[in-house]
Amino acid sequence: MEYCVTDIHTLKEKRLMQVEIMYRVILLIYTDDGLYAVQDNCPHLGTSLSTGKIENDTIRCKDHGLPISLKTGEVVSVRQADFLRLDKAHRKIQTYPVVVKEDYVYITL
Repeated sequence: MEYCVTDIHTLKEKRLMQVEIMYRVILLIYTDDGLYAVQDNCPHLGTSLSTGKIENDTIRCKDHGLPISLKTGEVVSVRQADFLRLDKAHRKIQTYPVVVKEDYVYITL
């Protein structure tokens, strides 16, 4: 089901927004490369990714710098995931389809 979460002009201005849909906290991100919607917590300790650093299509958790792909939700650095002792089940976060229709941003759950 699609949920309207904001207008595109607000998102472009803020670049990053937390939204809650059906009790899920989702991070909505606008970059020059595209729009992304991901689960808003790091797979390591559950820290919010909203304070992380965005580089192209990757976000780095502020606590340990764990790089996560905004496209796939997968941890990008196997070495760092091994160092943090993340098992295979905890090396990915949920991503959500996001589209713009008539200047409004929609996320599909």
